[in-house]
Amino acid sequence: MKKKIIAGLLVLILAGTFSLAAAGAGEAADDGTKTIAFVQGLSTDEFYISMKRGVQEMCDELGYKLIVDGPTKWDYTMQTPIVETMIARKPDLMIIAPVHSDSMIAPLQKVVNAGIPVITVDTNINEEIYLCNITSDNLQGGQAAADYLAEMLGETGKVAIMNTNVGVTTTEARAKGFKDELAAKYPNMQIVSDEYCEDEAEKAASIIQAVHLKHPDLAGVFGVNLYASVGVANGLDSKGVNIPIFSYDASPAVIEALAEGIIDATVVQKPMEIGATAVKMASYYFNGEEDKITNVMVENVIATKANMDDPEVSKWFYVSD
Repeated sequence: MKKKIIAGLLVLILAGTFSLAAAGAGEAADDGTKTIAFVQGLSTDEFYISMKRGVQEMCDELGYKLIVDGPTKWDYTMQTPIVETMIARKPDLMIIAPVHSDSMIAPLQKVVNAGIPVITVDTNINEEIYLCNITSDNLQGGQAAADYLAEMLGETGKVAIMNTNVGVTTTEARAKGFKDELAAKYPNMQIVSDEYCEDEAEKAASIIQAVHLKHPDLAGVFGVNLYASVGVANGLDSKGVNIPIFSYDASPAVIEALAEGIIDATVVQKPMEIGATAVKMASYYFNGEEDKITNVMVENVIATKANMDDPEVSKWFYVSD
């Protein structure tokens, strides 16, 4: 089953190597219609595909034109030229999930200098040159993972964190929430590994196998996104190791793993709501209601095998197209 999950992930990545710019492609409208540019963090990730749907639906509702593009790898050297191309297309506003908190400051400063306001979604930068940030409560997600694993393990044991990339505000917040919650509430639990897989499931699998070899009494793992958690699940399963795994995100691969008991729980974000909310904030800017523009933290849902069929949970599972 792990091979099927890995294969599905690879198919998704290969299928997503083309640009999503075709959706709403074209220059800014010259008929008075406002144009929004949406730059995804990763065009191949169902989280951002779902967010794009939320952005598109709200743009359709409010009568805005949308142009979309995003890199096929989580890399600021790939996102930067996309941002520069968007500037040349002269949108009225840009919504973006910056892939690095520091390295994307200069590219977004160019956007602002060109007279294009910026709204950040999901991730963020370390310079307040944006109108607002719309994101999930990532700190709370990490805390929930710590509490869930602690309950499963009787509040004792060694655990590991599988992170993704350095300098990503969302995943760092998830890891921080997890660490702080364990430190504050569970003195008999120990974090023995905190590694980065760079959004590569196979690398996560290899890392967790090495961690388990060093710590054969490893009791649980927190994977901070779908690549980390699916990689961890596959890596442990291939060695015949069955320990609790708390995941993040609700891609088809994660939901399949949840249904089969390969992972035990996952934090479900609401990317469609994040995208729609960003467009609503853009509408306030266009309408001269800037006093209504504010940062928004969207609440998460926790999915388990027991509740995954509940419509109030499953309606937030991510889409792949």
